[in-house]
Amino acid sequence: MLVLGISFLPVLLLLFYIYRKDNVSPEPPAQLVKAFFFGVGSIFVSLLFSTTVFSFLGLDFRTSKHVLGQFAEALFGAALPEESAKLLMLWLLLRKNTYYDEYFDGIVYAAFVGMGFAAFENVMYISEAGENWLAVGFSRALFSIPGHFSFAVAMGYFYSLVHFGQKKDTLSKICVLLVPVIAHWIYDGLLFAQGVVADILAVAFVLVFLVFIVIMYRRSAKLITALRQLDNPPPPPQYGPTIPPSPPPVPPMA
Repeated sequence: MLVLGISFLPVLLLLFYIYRKDNVSPEPPAQLVKAFFFGVGSIFVSLLFSTTVFSFLGLDFRTSKHVLGQFAEALFGAALPEESAKLLMLWLLLRKNTYYDEYFDGIVYAAFVGMGFAAFENVMYISEAGENWLAVGFSRALFSIPGHFSFAVAMGYFYSLVHFGQKKDTLSKICVLLVPVIAHWIYDGLLFAQGVVADILAVAFVLVFLVFIVIMYRRSAKLITALRQLDNPPPPPQYGPTIPPSPPPVPPMA
């Protein structure tokens, strides 16, 4: 029970955060629960991609002892199959969803899909950590769960821009998958590479990783603000002098 609590607490906090941001026309809870379980299902789709398609193509670099090999594993073993699976489930969820009627909804639904994936993954990692379960749970709460949240924010941002016609060019459509894949790839690549380099280089990778996640988290906050502003644009500025209201008429003397 404690393992489940450690696994789900950071997920629930981030879901509560994004749900509170959707304060103009909140999504029905049933739809959000559905999105969460679609995210859980994306785990199995991702495993199908990574263990069949990419392995069949010879894109398995788990045993590589080189930095480039570990970055290749981060791309083909994690970032590309996982983000592709999440996008597939997000598309299945939203393609006929009549409640998807605001820009910010794209981030909300993508976040719930991403957190469904992250929650299931978190349970697996913490359960397999043995005596180190608490340390693993703490580190994943600080880095892995917010990482999946940030990937989801980027996916939802571009998904809504394309869906509602704000962006119609091919590059923006590609960015729906490309941006979260690149962010996920860099994130995992910096982590994977630490295991195959000397200690001094590992420290350098850690420092670069910390800088990267700070940039990624701040960028996610800006994307959230940007879509909320598209749904609630500020009033147009007032130009020229402000004309004071006319005074009330003076009643006639009796």
